[in-house]
Amino acid sequence: MAQPTGVLLVFLLSVILPSSLSLYFHMWETDMKCFVEEVPDETMISGKYKVELYDEKTEQFVSKQGVGMHVEIKDPDKKQWYQRRVRGEQVEQITKEQNYQRTREERFRYTSETTNTRVLWWAVAQTSILLLVGAWQMRHLKGFFEAKKLV
Repeated sequence: MAQPTGVLLVFLLSVILPSSLSLYFHMWETDMKCFVEEVPDETMISGKYKVELYDEKTEQFVSKQGVGMHVEIKDPDKKQWYQRRVRGEQVEQITKEQNYQRTREERFRYTSETTNTRVLWWAVAQTSILLLVGAWQMRHLKGFFEAKKLV
């Protein structure tokens, strides 16, 4: 009977573990966490976080106003790319700003793509007109030379 339980445990772990998408860790006041991630260019990374304090009386983590954290992003050459001190009250404002920037980026991308498409079709139209005019000129000149009996 122990064998089916082991198979069931392995099956449950194989189903549950791949669906885990979160990262959970504890940090104290002066701790630093470094996440090394190879991210391709033009890839947006997003995340959600919650800052809570540990209350020794209740032995639980509790949310408090005015508590924040320091976020720092560096490129592979260790040059600082982004730095910000984030407080609990600022999280909502940062989220709104990110959504606004994302909307602007989508609108700009749409404008760029439509402009690119229009330029492409304009070039195709110009090339077609040029070829048609060239063919007409060749036909006209051939008729002209035949009428003058030069050919």
